[in-house]
Amino acid sequence: MKKKVEHKFFFHMTSIITDYFPKTGASFLDFLIENIVGSKILSKFFSLKAKKTIKKLKKFDQFLVVSDLNIGDAIICSSGVAALRKIFPRAEIDYVIKKSTKNLIEGNRDISNLYPVFIGAPFPSENDLEELVKISESKKYDLIINYSPMINDKIFGNKNVINFSLIMTELVRNEKLKNSINNISYQTYHFIENLFRNLLPADYNHNFDGPPIFIPDAAIENAKKFLIDNDIPEKAFIILFNPDATAKFTRIPFNIQLELLQKFSELNCIILLGEGHVEKDIEKKLIKCLGTNALQKVKVIPKNFSLEEYTALIDFSDIFVTGDTGPLHLATARKYVRENGSSLRNKTAVFSIFGSTPPRIYGFDSKKRGFFPANQDAPSRTFISRTSCRNITCINKSAKTCRYVNCFQELNTDEIILEAANYLQSVQINVTSKGINSLQEKI
Repeated sequence: MKKKVEHKFFFHMTSIITDYFPKTGASFLDFLIENIVGSKILSKFFSLKAKKTIKKLKKFDQFLVVSDLNIGDAIICSSGVAALRKIFPRAEIDYVIKKSTKNLIEGNRDISNLYPVFIGAPFPSENDLEELVKISESKKYDLIINYSPMINDKIFGNKNVINFSLIMTELVRNEKLKNSINNISYQTYHFIENLFRNLLPADYNHNFDGPPIFIPDAAIENAKKFLIDNDIPEKAFIILFNPDATAKFTRIPFNIQLELLQKFSELNCIILLGEGHVEKDIEKKLIKCLGTNALQKVKVIPKNFSLEEYTALIDFSDIFVTGDTGPLHLATARKYVRENGSSLRNKTAVFSIFGSTPPRIYGFDSKKRGFFPANQDAPSRTFISRTSCRNITCINKSAKTCRYVNCFQELNTDEIILEAANYLQSVQINVTSKGINSLQEKI
């Protein structure tokens, strides 16, 4: 409870600073965090502490990996499991995740035992912590890797624990190095590599393309049925548009969403529109404001669609458009059929639109330097809005309390539409000449 209060207070204070002093406050916070959290001294301290913990280990037979609490975190932190499996192929590696992601992580052969536990976010519930303690005490784990800053290592008693602190110092410091990949999934993977650098097998392969997810066959069939029931032709170009996000600071503002949908409707495509779960009925408000011609292109995805059915629809889509939120990581992950391990299409171009959060940490881009590409056979692009107050503390968007959402002050929507139009051309799908010609003149 104390950790939760301290956490809320810190991010509330950072929000007050940028409320009153947007530009100078942001610069001050970046300077402060970079020189404290990202300092070489602190990094060295956490590194030595981790090495000391590993040096104590007499064997490397049983690991418990604890992900952070959100949907995207279950996918991101599985990168650490993948690295552990490469280094210790015969070890027992157990994984604790958010409960709702069970049907997407189950089937991952890198995991020995999967524990879908967490229901709280952004902070763990009392039940979450009690279940986690039971799991940690159920076996004699040689090492627990705790990726959640919201879970205090003390709940694991005297067990050997390494937490997220070392990754955090790396992420903060790397933000200065604009050409280095600072994606959190990428860094999570290489964090494990660095921990066990002296134990890497001789034939160890350092390549990492991104984490996988596994979709049940029934979910894939239900997604297909939705397309058929809505008379969407098999060869139709599909843009899946996600209007929602867990935090208002990463949710694309309504007026920008409306503008994007209107412009997408000028392309030769069908638009699948997700429903709001956090921002209730946002899809209804968008539908109400769309013009008649645009409405003919839009199909709303039912709210009762499961997470795995929604993910299958992403795979059937040619472009997925979203803000920085959990479904972004669903879209960028490599997708397989859970029952037989066969690959899905994995040809979805991922367009992510960033407001508050650091784009290089959470975004994916196959063109920009310093970005990690999505694990898809299609381009990924990150579109970054201009905002005077974005700073490294925005990494925790759920804890920020800024009075106003100033995260999307400037965004070139024409650039996004042109990228979509060009991608359509690259896969030999016709688009309206009106759409491309007018956009090229504007940009």
